[in-house]
Amino acid sequence: MLVHIQILRFLAASAVVAFHVWGIAPDHIDVPADTPSFGLWHFGHGVDLFFVISGFIIYYATHAAAARGKKLTPSAFLRRRVERIVPLYAFAILAMTTLAVLLPATFGTPGWYSQSHVLKSLAFVSFTDGQMPVVFVGWSLEYEMFFYLSLTLLMMLTQDAWRAVVVTFCGLAMIGQIPGVAAALGHYTFFTDPLILEFIFGVLAGILFVNGISGERHTGAMLLAATCAIAVLLVTDPTSRALVYGLPSAALVAGAAWLSRLRTQASPLERACERLGDASYSIYLIQAPLVVFAAQGVAALFPRIHPHGLVALASVLVIAAGLALNIAIERPLLALCRRIGPPRAAQHATEPVIQFANSARR
Repeated sequence: MLVHIQILRFLAASAVVAFHVWGIAPDHIDVPADTPSFGLWHFGHGVDLFFVISGFIIYYATHAAAARGKKLTPSAFLRRRVERIVPLYAFAILAMTTLAVLLPATFGTPGWYSQSHVLKSLAFVSFTDGQMPVVFVGWSLEYEMFFYLSLTLLMMLTQDAWRAVVVTFCGLAMIGQIPGVAAALGHYTFFTDPLILEFIFGVLAGILFVNGISGERHTGAMLLAATCAIAVLLVTDPTSRALVYGLPSAALVAGAAWLSRLRTQASPLERACERLGDASYSIYLIQAPLVVFAAQGVAALFPRIHPHGLVALASVLVIAAGLALNIAIERPLLALCRRIGPPRAAQHATEPVIQFANSARR
């Protein structure tokens, strides 16, 4: 297992939680105008790191399965991804909707919990209305699902799904930079958002890590496609999130993967952080309702607490709750899903738990 990739997940999830706590801190305690942020406003970009990790891990896990002679079919690939994402996300949407009914002063927003909005959130298409999902941090899951569905379709239609997805996503990102395209697409600019390149950065990092520059067929063509997309963004939108945060995230993921290869004996601290990385999806989802409660509770107990102390304590509470959710709900749900349908071979130890974390949307 790539221990340090899991550690990156934990660090990214923690950063996103801290970002959200910092954002609401002024609602609960006095935050002087000259209080240094120490970069907390950028911590929400842990989501960019998660997108890159997703691309890397999907390639790595699929390659590992193929190396054992167990090439995944498109349906098996998609089923595994759905099992990871959908059950806990549906649980979170149900929990959030219930909280809105029980505590409307805190969670209720007129028209937000309509049947249409809930269903579109469950279907990962809330972007079609230009809205965030019911569980607002779930916006990035819609990008994740787009990546998984695209890869599944390309696995069905082509012999080289990796080359196809790299070229397709790079092409979409470049098309989105053509003048007038964004206005014509409206909310459907979702499909040409440069953020989709972050999955490609992860895939390419995975290819280079596993095979080297010449080990995978058409690596040169994929690198050329990514280079063209980056060049287009540098010309049209040099401050693009995909460039400013996606490329450094790719470097971090590549470095973590190589470190995992070099450090075959992880320390107890690394193992503990790896376990928290396993719970990063639960941490990500639970922060939507819990960040407010955590900040309120800390502020009530310590009304004179320093803003950075509030961020630290509230973040610890959310992370602990996320770990509890992982143990009590996420793992049992996943085990239940695996018992449904025909028996499947046990997953290899290198098959990672695909986790996510998100920040407030742009």
